[in-house]
Amino acid sequence: MPISASFCKESGVVQHRVSIDGSHILATVPANGSGQQEVSTEFLRGALAHPVKYHASERQRRVTYVDLFCGGGGLSLGIEQGLRFLGYSPRMIAAVDKDSVALSLVKRRFDPLVPRACSVDDLYSAQLTFREGHEGFVTGPTISDAELAPFAGKVDLVVGGPPCQGHSNLNNHTRRRDQRNLLYFSMISCAIALRPRLIIIENVPSILSSSENVVEVGKALLRNSEFHVSDFVLNAAHYGVAQRRQRHFLVASKAELPGLEQELNALALPQVSVNDVIGDLPDLSYDEDLLESNPNLSAQNVERIRYLFENGEYELPNDRRPECHQKDHTYPAVYGRLKGDIPSPTITTGFTSPGRGRFIHPSERRTINAREAARIQSFPDWYWEGIGELGFRRANLAKVIGDAVPPRLAMNVILACASAL
Repeated sequence: MPISASFCKESGVVQHRVSIDGSHILATVPANGSGQQEVSTEFLRGALAHPVKYHASERQRRVTYVDLFCGGGGLSLGIEQGLRFLGYSPRMIAAVDKDSVALSLVKRRFDPLVPRACSVDDLYSAQLTFREGHEGFVTGPTISDAELAPFAGKVDLVVGGPPCQGHSNLNNHTRRRDQRNLLYFSMISCAIALRPRLIIIENVPSILSSSENVVEVGKALLRNSEFHVSDFVLNAAHYGVAQRRQRHFLVASKAELPGLEQELNALALPQVSVNDVIGDLPDLSYDEDLLESNPNLSAQNVERIRYLFENGEYELPNDRRPECHQKDHTYPAVYGRLKGDIPSPTITTGFTSPGRGRFIHPSERRTINAREAARIQSFPDWYWEGIGELGFRRANLAKVIGDAVPPRLAMNVILACASAL
C-alpha cells in the first residue's frame, strides 16, 4: 500500500499530513511551548488516546510486528501510537525478552500471539561470516521456533533494542568473538529471518564505537540481504520528551526511504520541561504505593539533599560527596538536583538513588518516584495500571522504566518511516 507523507510548520502549528491510497490523515500540534505542554500533560494523564489529536480514515490496514528484546514495551508503545496515527491497526505477533517480569507487562498491554521469555538466539538458526567485504550468512537465517516460523515473510515490521553489552552463547551463529555487543548481530539475524518490510533497531549512541564495529558490519549484513539501510542519532528532547536522552536508530527497509532525516527534522516539537510533565500529577486509583513511594535514604543522602535545597544549589560541592566521588570523577550530575524548567538528563535504572545520577526532585526533598520517572520517559499513566498484580516490585519497575525507549521518540521514528509500510 503506497504511502506519501509530508510535514510542515506554519501559522504557529506543526502539521503532519499523510496520504494512504487517497485517504488523508491530518494531525495538528501547537508549535508554541504552552500548547505543547498541554498536549504532553493530557497525553500522560491518559485523557488523550494519542499525544496528538488526529482524524484518521475509517479504512484501516492491519500492520503486524515483532518486538525482539522488548523489555517492558516502550518501543512497542511508541510504534503502536505511530501506526494508529497513520490509520493502521497494529498487531503484535511476537514479543521476546529474557526478563519474564517485564514480558508479563508486554503480554498484558499488547497480547502478543507468541510471547517468549528466552534469548533471541533461541528463535533462529544461522551461520555468519565476517570476512571484510563479504559479511553475510553461510547458512540461514531461518526461524527455528515452531510457533514463530509460520509468520516468516508475513510480518510487516521487526523492532528491537538489543542490550549494548551482554553474553550470548551464539551456538553455531558465529565464530567466537568479543561477547559484549554480539546481541546486535542476533537482532539483525533474527529480523532478516522474519523477512519483514521494515526493521528498526534502537541502541545507545556508543554502539557506533564498539570494538566489534557492530553497526557497520550489521549494515553490511542487511544490505547483502537486499535492505536499504540508514542510521542516525536522535535526541528525545527534540520530539516532545522531557528528557535529553540520545539514541541511535538503524532503519532497514525493502523500499528506499529518501529524505528520512528531513522528515525527522520536520517532526521535531518544542521543548518540554520536567515541570511540564511532573508538576501537576492527578490522583491515581491504582498501584499508588508502588508508583509513587520512595525508598528510604541514608542519613548522609538526606543531609546532601537538605544542603542543596537550603543553599539553592543544583550541584553538590565536591567536599560533600563520598570520597570515591570527590577525585577524578566524570559524573558531575551525581547527587544533583533536577532543574524543573528544562528537560531532564537521561533517566536510568538508578533513578531511585541520588548517588546514581541527577535524580533529586526539583522542588521536593527526595528523589523522583517511578511515576515521575516514567512521565519523563513519556509513558502515560494508564500504562502502569495493574502492575502490582503482575508481581512487579520497585526494582522491576525501575529497570523497565530506565531501560525503555521513550515511546514518543519511537512514535516519531515510525512516522518518518511511513512509506516503507
